[in-house]
Amino acid sequence: MRDMPTRDQNFDHGKWGMHKDPKRHIRHFVTWGYSAATQRILFPDIALIFSSSAALCTYNCFAELPLYMPPEPIVLPSVALGLLVTFRTNTTVSRYNEARCLWGEIVNTSRDITRIALQWLPQSKDDKFGKAQAAKVCRMTKAFNIVLKYHLTIDGGNPDDRVSRTDPELPTKVKKELRKELSMVCFSPSDPVQARELEDCLSSSHRPLWTIQQMCNASHAGIWARCGDRPDRAIRDGQLLERHFQRLCGAMGACERIHRTPIPTAFTRHCSRFLMVWCNAMPFVLWPIVGTATPLAATFVAWAMLGTEDIGVQVEEPFDVLPLFQYCQGIAATCDGMVKDAHNDHITLSKDLEVERTGPQILVEDMEALEASFNMRNAAQKL
Repeated sequence: MRDMPTRDQNFDHGKWGMHKDPKRHIRHFVTWGYSAATQRILFPDIALIFSSSAALCTYNCFAELPLYMPPEPIVLPSVALGLLVTFRTNTTVSRYNEARCLWGEIVNTSRDITRIALQWLPQSKDDKFGKAQAAKVCRMTKAFNIVLKYHLTIDGGNPDDRVSRTDPELPTKVKKELRKELSMVCFSPSDPVQARELEDCLSSSHRPLWTIQQMCNASHAGIWARCGDRPDRAIRDGQLLERHFQRLCGAMGACERIHRTPIPTAFTRHCSRFLMVWCNAMPFVLWPIVGTATPLAATFVAWAMLGTEDIGVQVEEPFDVLPLFQYCQGIAATCDGMVKDAHNDHITLSKDLEVERTGPQILVEDMEALEASFNMRNAAQKL
C-alpha cells in the first residue's frame, strides 16, 4: 500500500548475494516505479513541483520578460538544507539500530528463559506439576513476543495481512489477527486452561506486561514446589529467572520509549517546509540554464531530496520497518525445538542424574560452623 513503509526481511545467503549483485544498479533502475519511497512522494509532492515548473516554463516561453532569478538564493541555503536532511537521516538510522539491538536482546532473553525453565522447573521426568509450569513459561515467552509486536505496530507487523490505516474497522481486524496468531503459535483453544489464558491475554490492558507476570507466576510456583522444607531457597532460585524477566521488561520499556518519542516535531516540520520551498524555487534558477527542460530537471532534483527525507521519516518509526514477524517466528521455532528436546528426554533433570558423589561433603551444620569461625576471626583482626 502506498501509505505504508517498506517492511524489510531478514537476510540469508541468497538475499545477500542479490544485495551485492554487480547488476543491482540496472535492476534498481528498471524497478524504479515499484519503489515505495517514489510512490509515496509522487503525489502530491512531485506532481506539484512538476506542475509549477511546467507552468513557469510555459509562461517564460511566451512572455517578453521571463521569470527567473540568480542561483545565489538557492545555492547559499543548500549547505544548511543538506546538513539538516543528513542530520535527520542519521538520527533516524540510530533509532533503527537501537530498536534492532533491543529486539536482539529480546530474542536472546527468550531463549534463555525457555532453556532455564525446561531445565530447572521440573525436578524429574515424573514431575507433572513442574513440567506444566515449564510449559506455561514457554507459552508465555512465545506470547510475549507476539503481543509486543502488536503493541509496537498499528497492524501487527505481518506483511501478508496488512490492513489499511484508514480502515474504520482496523482495531477489530487487528485483534482478530492477534487472536488467530496466538491460537496458532501459543495457545490451544481445545485446552480449557489455555483457552482461558488466551481470553485473559486479549482482555488485558497491557498484554506484554501480562505475559511477563504469567511467566513470573509459573516460575514461582515451580520453584516453590521444588524448594521442599527450605523455602529460603525459593528466593535464591527465583533470582535465576527474575534477572531474565527484568531484561525483557527493560527491553520492552526501551521499545516503548522509541515508539512514543519521535525526533522533535518542530525539527521535522522545519525540515519539511525548508525542503518544499527550496524545491519549488529551483525552477526559477534552472530556467536560464536548461530552458524548456526545466520541469524534468526540477522533478529530478525534487525526487532526490524529497525521497531521502521521506525514507528518514519512515525509518524514524523503526518497528514499522523491522521484520518483527520474522523475529517472532524465530523465537517460536527455537522454543518449540527446546520443548521437543525436553519431550525426547534430551534434557537431563536434577533428580534423574545418577551421580555418585565422592570426597568429603560440606554439610549445612559445617557451613554454619565455618561461617561463625570466619566472623570471629574477622572480629579479632579488627580489634
